[in-house]
Amino acid sequence: MKKGLINLPARLLAACKRADMLLLGLVLVLGMLMMYRYGPVEPSLSIEEGDEAPLVADSGSEPAAAIEAPLPAAGKPVRFLMYNVQNYFVAGEESRSRFKSQLKPRQSKEAVADVIASVAPEIVGLVEMGGDRALADLQERLKARGLEYPHSVVLEREGEDRALALLSQHPIVRNDSRRNFSLHGQKRRKMLRGILDATVMLEDGRYFRIVGAHLKSRVANDAAAAEHLRAREARTLAFYLHEQMKHAPNVPILVYGDWNDGPEDGSLGILRKGVSSRSSLSRLSPVDSQGQDWTLYFKGGREYYVFDQVFFNSVLNKRCGRKVRSGIVDIKQAARASDHRAVWCEIR
Repeated sequence: MKKGLINLPARLLAACKRADMLLLGLVLVLGMLMMYRYGPVEPSLSIEEGDEAPLVADSGSEPAAAIEAPLPAAGKPVRFLMYNVQNYFVAGEESRSRFKSQLKPRQSKEAVADVIASVAPEIVGLVEMGGDRALADLQERLKARGLEYPHSVVLEREGEDRALALLSQHPIVRNDSRRNFSLHGQKRRKMLRGILDATVMLEDGRYFRIVGAHLKSRVANDAAAAEHLRAREARTLAFYLHEQMKHAPNVPILVYGDWNDGPEDGSLGILRKGVSSRSSLSRLSPVDSQGQDWTLYFKGGREYYVFDQVFFNSVLNKRCGRKVRSGIVDIKQAARASDHRAVWCEIR
């Protein structure tokens, strides 16, 4: 018998070992690519009534586990209000950036509370809050007006003094907010203000997932770069919502934000279209008592913009139907409160 044939089993064994090593290397490479693309897996968190809402600092996009309770039929309307309160900074709060923040004047803070109280919403989505102290300050002013919000979430990021926040008269049963969330297709650069994501549960068993965002401002040295970043952030949020809806297809979601873009701009087109038909969004079109739809007045250019907007996912849109009550607050105190106007709607 030839020597080559005698050594055939050994050669096969060596080949198998090489194949195993190649397969293991391939698995490791794929794992590294997945980590780069999606980031580390983020554990889902829940909170009990009365507990402080924990915030997730991870940048992962792993969807949170869906609430398993069946969703009751649409019932009594729940009023939601979103409001950019324009730099609601108060004394005693630590700065998170290298910029010195100007404290919001007392009259402006009182006017903010007046605007919110004029609608008496059950859930309030806030933009440009300073932080925990600022939110507590607003809660006290609202309490003096007969409105108590015992449940809250504040989403703060290092390097950014303006925070997203949520106030609710109903328990916040989940807080899946993402503080350090990577921009889509990137690993190091993050969403400037993160993604606020909280689930509010009503006594009748209904629940609503409230998602908030604040895209890059138009006040920048390079307007084109700022526009590109807003589009990046919108795409990131669209992919985030797609993943959440894919794993929780029956959850009603309301998305609010100061987008720093109007309804016809590119970033909002990205967000409304979504990654798939399942994750597309419907935009509300509220108006004030005069039939006007602007939400921001820019004094420098004497220009009006529709930057503050609310969207429904298909589940919430179907529950609410075609006739959604909504509006823009235009009481006289609004001019002293903020350069933005508050937007409200009713959800079921």
